[in-house]
Amino acid sequence: MQSADEPKQQITTVIWSAAVELFGGDQTAADQWLHSGAIGLDWQRSIDIMEEDVQQVLDLITRMDRGVYT
Repeated sequence: MQSADEPKQQITTVIWSAAVELFGGDQTAADQWLHSGAIGLDWQRSIDIMEEDVQQVLDLITRMDRGVYT
């Protein structure tokens, strides 16, 4: 049986993995990015945005991976 926190943990894992991959495996850089304001999120922190809109953060990671930061 799944706990109520499991979907949230899975989402966090997906975002974390995508961020680490974006930064070439550098976990420190990924963590710093997640906790810093991002231009593509109107200078809000990814860690805060993903609480309400995971797809927005994943879309930004995809755009950044392709060289589009806004």
